[in-house]
Amino acid sequence: MEAAILSGITKEVIASLKTAAINEIAKLVCVKKEIKNLRITFDNIWAQIRGADHIVAQSEATNYRFKQLREYAYEAENIIDLFSIELGKMQESRLQERNASSVCKCCREVGIRYKAANDIQELNKKLERITPTLLQELRREDQTGQNTVAAPQLNEFITIGRNIANECDNLLGLLLQGNQAGQCLFAIVGAVGVGKTTFARKIYQDTRDKFGNRLWVHVSNDSRYLRVWLGERFLGRGETAEQREVLRGYLNDRNSRLLLVIDNMWEENGWNQFLGTDSPRDFCRRGNTVLVTTRHERVARTMGIACCRHIKRLSEDDGWLLLRTTANLRETEATGNIQDVGRRIVQKCSGLPIAVRTIGYHLRGKTREDEWDNVYSDDFVGTYPEIRNQIDASYMKLSYLLKRCFLYCSLYPEGFVIEKQCIMQQWIAEGFFSEAQSQSQEEKAERCYQGLIDRCLLLPEDEAHGVAGAKMLNLFRSFAIYRSQDENYVSDPRNIGGNFKPWRLSVTNGGRVEDIPDDATSLRSLFLFGSQLSERGLGVIYTKLTSLRALDLRDTQVETISSNLERLRQLRYLNLSNTRIRSLPPSIGNLTMLQFLILKNCQFLESLPRRVGRLKKLRSLDISGTPVLNGIQCELLQLTELSCLQGFIPTISAAQNNGHGWKFEELRPLGNLRSLQMLKLDRASVSGDDLGQLNLQEKLHLRDLELWCSSADPQNRNRESEQVVFEALKPAQRLVSLKIANYCGNRFPSWLSNSHLTVLQRLTLDDCLPSRDLPPLGQMMNLKFLAITASDIIPNGGNNNQLRGEPSRDVAFPLLEQLVLGKMESLEPWSVLRETDLPMLRVFHLGGCQRGLISIPSWLQSCRELTSMKIQHAETLQEIANLPSLKELEVDSASMLQTISNICRLEDLKISNCPHLEAVNGVLLLCSVHIELQTAQLPRWLQQQQQQSFKLRRLEITGTEELLNRCSSPFAQFWSIIQDAADHVYGKRLGDDSIYFSYNKSTGSLYTSQRRIERITAHDLRNNTVPPDNWKAWMLNTLYAILMIASCSLFYLVNF
Repeated sequence: MEAAILSGITKEVIASLKTAAINEIAKLVCVKKEIKNLRITFDNIWAQIRGADHIVAQSEATNYRFKQLREYAYEAENIIDLFSIELGKMQESRLQERNASSVCKCCREVGIRYKAANDIQELNKKLERITPTLLQELRREDQTGQNTVAAPQLNEFITIGRNIANECDNLLGLLLQGNQAGQCLFAIVGAVGVGKTTFARKIYQDTRDKFGNRLWVHVSNDSRYLRVWLGERFLGRGETAEQREVLRGYLNDRNSRLLLVIDNMWEENGWNQFLGTDSPRDFCRRGNTVLVTTRHERVARTMGIACCRHIKRLSEDDGWLLLRTTANLRETEATGNIQDVGRRIVQKCSGLPIAVRTIGYHLRGKTREDEWDNVYSDDFVGTYPEIRNQIDASYMKLSYLLKRCFLYCSLYPEGFVIEKQCIMQQWIAEGFFSEAQSQSQEEKAERCYQGLIDRCLLLPEDEAHGVAGAKMLNLFRSFAIYRSQDENYVSDPRNIGGNFKPWRLSVTNGGRVEDIPDDATSLRSLFLFGSQLSERGLGVIYTKLTSLRALDLRDTQVETISSNLERLRQLRYLNLSNTRIRSLPPSIGNLTMLQFLILKNCQFLESLPRRVGRLKKLRSLDISGTPVLNGIQCELLQLTELSCLQGFIPTISAAQNNGHGWKFEELRPLGNLRSLQMLKLDRASVSGDDLGQLNLQEKLHLRDLELWCSSADPQNRNRESEQVVFEALKPAQRLVSLKIANYCGNRFPSWLSNSHLTVLQRLTLDDCLPSRDLPPLGQMMNLKFLAITASDIIPNGGNNNQLRGEPSRDVAFPLLEQLVLGKMESLEPWSVLRETDLPMLRVFHLGGCQRGLISIPSWLQSCRELTSMKIQHAETLQEIANLPSLKELEVDSASMLQTISNICRLEDLKISNCPHLEAVNGVLLLCSVHIELQTAQLPRWLQQQQQQSFKLRRLEITGTEELLNRCSSPFAQFWSIIQDAADHVYGKRLGDDSIYFSYNKSTGSLYTSQRRIERITAHDLRNNTVPPDNWKAWMLNTLYAILMIASCSLFYLVNF
């Protein structure tokens, strides 16, 4: 365990000891001194620990004391928590029991205070026993702890993947143009271990003859030391102040151009801290060039660097090449099962070169499959300190809050999409953030989430058609589990050791709640994520795990929640999404600490009890996706802490709450709302009285707004009424994200404009009928994401400028990064866009265009940042060409597509259901192709691939069994094409993800599945007649079948 996290926990306890609940306990004269002593003790401990945040307990004795202190800190929180609950009950009973005996009430209240006071006294005694020893251990660790990282060797052999090599060549070209192109500041950005230093080193070596001088400056992980090279000559290592003087002599030399590489930049003010010279731009005006590697894009932006190259992880093929090269494995050995295990190792390394290279070193001299299997089964983080230390360098630079949030993410299963909303709510429920006047807990949680994204510790998932979320790389998750093993446990509860007391548990590997040991019942968080949960298991939760703060039962088969739920008195977070529950018990109203109640996609939920309206601390209520919910009895008026309300349904009658929804006036006291989703707005009452009570402009904290109508036939709806309702839903100007779905009003609301929504970043219009009265979306200056599906834009009276705005405007959509268009009649209205528009567009998705689209429009061809494009159901599209920056292209169901050409940076191509595609030209960097075919023929462009200039690394064919049989033997019809098509060829059957055959060009090895062998053998033995027109091929296939039978027989004899 580390001191930084312990320091943060201790600080939280100190803040808790100053709350109103503690002041109530202190009314007992006899315990005032004990509370004061407790505060002093924790203050003293915190004062010692906060100056030692860098310490990680190395000895068992220190680690044990750390764990003891953490346990006592949590115990203090529990005392305050439980007393706060009792205090709330006392205050409520005072109002309800005015006629009860004052003596009885007084005795009960004194008894409650006395118990809390007694618990504090006992806690003080425990702290007094451990504090002296703890401080001694802390000083000892501070004297012995060191953090050393080896210096990079500039002459080390460089092995990089093909994709990175392409990026390297591109950046090298830009860098050599230097000041001529007006760019002299460059940055390489990426996660730990992804190959930033290798990339920079390749640039450094390739510019050996291009600059008068080259300087390489490596920054230590704690930013205290610099290592400096001039060319390939090592000048020395020293503290920053010393090395700054050494550097100045070279930096001030005006007689020659200088390339300065700063490797491992951590600090945003690093330039001044390390170099203490002119600003980067002043330095570059003298003809010099600067290249920085960093894990945080904000560092580069602070330096004024506009050209940032983000390094991706290695592809599986590049990772396998690096692994076998590092392991010194000969090509003849890198086949069969060894290759299969090697590729699984690459996947387990999450494509990080530093991890692949480390494992490769440890595999040197190992050529047997069982030896590789043994390495694969290792815990890479726990077994190999080289990998652990690299990740640790990034981890130790995190703040206390980011560390806790990062470690908490490891409770999610491998490969799971961590929803932004859920993880933020769980962090808050755990008490990671204290409330402050300047920032809400939600704002702090969002900053932490974005901080992990910025540092590449979480990878954002595509948000185009779902909620915001991210994934954690497998290797980072392993590291987080390793780092948090004193607090968190992720596995089968039966494997929890007797000496281990987890505080958070994620049940996996078929584990059951019933198997949680009796001495591990102080859990604060319990995650099941679809694991089996019986009625008995629920009973264990109610009776044994009464200290839970977060309970996540999503995707389990739970059908009934009993009234015993009220025993979880400290529960803050309850997630029952995607379960089979029909109702909640009225006793849920007794969970007075509950902050988050998530009932999303509960398809069978019929009612919401009245007592939910008593949960005054509730911050989030989500009942979206509950189609049979009709019994809404609870009121919202007392839920003034709500910051997120998903699934608000307006009542049909404004006169009364009939159980089918809420009146608009119930939203009025909810001044803390940050996120609001409103459903079935087409059935809302348009009564003047009720609409008059609805004033979203007063919701100054509202950032995310979703407005949904039902999907009923527009012909049967009152379009004028819908328009009236939507006009009344005018939000405040601070709105960041807006979604409107299934709207059929005569025109869009007037407040949907660039003049009102001045900071809007995300806009989604889904299946909306009006299309003539859209505002000029191109003038929304902060818009980053735009999705328009099934909502065609029709020019109004011949005026196409409703998209772009005034013709005189220089740039439309200046910050837009993602554009998603779906089910469009035509793209003609978008033709008003100019070459200068959409300068930041990175991703374009087209999900259907019925007419008029023959080729890619010119406004897309001029997007210099466009790297990813996906096109589906574009039936008239014939050509995709002239996209200079595109790297990833996916095309599905473009039946008329004939040509793909002149996409000079294209690396990854996926083609499905494009039967007339005949030519793929001008794609020099293409290295990976995936094609899905319904016919028994390979496409002509692939058959002519020998005449092409591109060389594929990977070709994946998904097709019919007949097609795959024509590709998967040395005597098959398309074998000559397969032999030369790519370095690695894989064949898969339609609807089946398993490998049907694979071919390795470098070794000439062909793998065919057992099904393929059986299919050929049976077919050829049955066919005992010689085809008159191809008797030679028949003889060769028959011989091949006999060889297959002999191979199978030999295999079974050897193994059985």
